[in-house]
Amino acid sequence: MKMPSGRQRSIGLAGGALWLIAISAVFVIWSLLAIGTPIATAVLVATFVLLGALVAAGIVVIRAALSLPASIVPRTLEEQKIGRRFAWVVGAEMVAFAVVNSVIGATGNYELMPSVNLIVVGIHFFPLAQIFRVPRYHVTGLLFCVIPIVTLLTISKQFAVGHALAWYVVPSLGCGLVASLTAAAGLLEAWQLVSESRSSTSKS
Repeated sequence: MKMPSGRQRSIGLAGGALWLIAISAVFVIWSLLAIGTPIATAVLVATFVLLGALVAAGIVVIRAALSLPASIVPRTLEEQKIGRRFAWVVGAEMVAFAVVNSVIGATGNYELMPSVNLIVVGIHFFPLAQIFRVPRYHVTGLLFCVIPIVTLLTISKQFAVGHALAWYVVPSLGCGLVASLTAAAGLLEAWQLVSESRSSTSKS
């Protein structure tokens, strides 16, 4: 299967990283605000700094990738199908959210909602790893499933972290960290591709 050009793939990786940073921000910031302790507040400040740095890095990578010459090779049929496949995965994810949250709402087990929703997010990373040819998404998806499951199996339902129940904040914090690390890895790969493409261009 033909790989996308360095420009195209770098932009895709950096864009995916920025989306992961946004997901991480929602998970981590909400959890730390819910915990509400002085330590959580200090970590929250550090989180803003680190996520801000990742966003800045993402913008730098995208701008660098956009400066590369665009490929004159027509997109392959496989590349043209990527958008449709991605849309199917996201659509299936939305349906899964609706189904599991309806079941949770009907049974009244709202404390399961964060973990179950994170598992749904984790599952959707597996087809994305194939679609976008990013093998680390398999690890990301696995951790998004394992962290909530381990939380539910090993932590008491009544256990609290600060002012929040552990079942609400522990999975979100863990998966938020995973999303941030995945984003950082994506930005690093994108920058390496930009550097390699610049080097190839200068030699030609």
